[in-house]
Amino acid sequence: MSGQLNVTDEWEAICEYLPEDYQELADEHKQVQTQWGNAKIRTADDLLRLILLHVGADLPLRETVAVMAEAGGPDVSHVRLHKKMVRARPYLHALVRGMVGTVNAAPELWAGYDVITVDATAVCGPGATTTDARIHVQMRAQDLEITNAHVTDIKGGETFKRFPWEEGQLAVGDRGYCQPPGIGHVVRRGADVLVRVSRTALPVTDPEGKKIDVLAWKRGLRGHAPAERKVIVHDREADELIAGRLIAVRLPPAQAEQAYARLRREKKGNVTKADREAASYVVLFTTVYKSRLDATRCLALYRLRWQIELLFKRWKSICGLDRLPNQRDDTIHSWLYAKVLLTLLLQRMAGAVLFPPEESTFDDLGRGGAVDAATVEADSDPMACRRGSALPARAA
Repeated sequence: MSGQLNVTDEWEAICEYLPEDYQELADEHKQVQTQWGNAKIRTADDLLRLILLHVGADLPLRETVAVMAEAGGPDVSHVRLHKKMVRARPYLHALVRGMVGTVNAAPELWAGYDVITVDATAVCGPGATTTDARIHVQMRAQDLEITNAHVTDIKGGETFKRFPWEEGQLAVGDRGYCQPPGIGHVVRRGADVLVRVSRTALPVTDPEGKKIDVLAWKRGLRGHAPAERKVIVHDREADELIAGRLIAVRLPPAQAEQAYARLRREKKGNVTKADREAASYVVLFTTVYKSRLDATRCLALYRLRWQIELLFKRWKSICGLDRLPNQRDDTIHSWLYAKVLLTLLLQRMAGAVLFPPEESTFDDLGRGGAVDAATVEADSDPMACRRGSALPARAA
């Protein structure tokens, strides 16, 4: 191989951005305990250099160990690295949590809320025909800092229940999170919700208990001004109610056609008449009081969800998050957590120089005026969402 990788100086620079206790965490998770005297991976630095080279450069295991050995790092076999990857999942997860926990950034406040967006993305290995895993992310909208990240298998669906919530936060999610159990999980912890409504997943009634035909209500909208009404979400299993508001806006003709075209692509032409009509509107559900955020500001705030969409695009394009290697299932999660760790390192290293907190704001959002329906419009595929689970009571 040509060239020489300076694993000492470059690694010491990277270590400045890792959690301060990354070495102690390796001991805690039993990553560098040696059973034999000739063990070659003896420190957290040795382990992380190998893993991050493997996932960061998208190198096969054999090439990874060869590059590291030539650069003066630990000389191990590809089989040993594979076994280390199998065991590294809890350690890498702990590092991600540590990176998130050390972020110190003032939250974006909308009427006193710390706005938190959530989303998930599917990842597949080369040649795979189905999803291998899914990564779920919770992110602060103001500074795009990740506050939580989880990796699940293909059965791990989108839900607010995956994340911790606290009073003063506003959870913002797309249709995949439009589920009574997830909404209740947030409300139980004193936070509020702003979520895109899925046409079939969130049955609602009026405060008197009469079922609301949401599509019929939308047909009565005039022009492109936002409208709203009070509603009740009912969890039949727990027989508990959550009070909130439905907010709707009719898309201009050009944006409605774009939404319909996207829907046809995603559903491969299998679009019903009701689907097409529903694509002409944006409908949100929120537990926020109207006195805090009116309909126009809720629609403007929902645009912040696009920030997490951009984050996933960045991961996929820069860090190769969607290019899982052909490897056994027991290392996929470790590989994904290492990718997230790399992303956090890159974000912190670049942000310290290029994006001072005082220069990263969204002051143009939510200051009144017309709603940009083209920007508010997101995915046009109404996701089928699961129901059932206990819900707390919620006073509007």
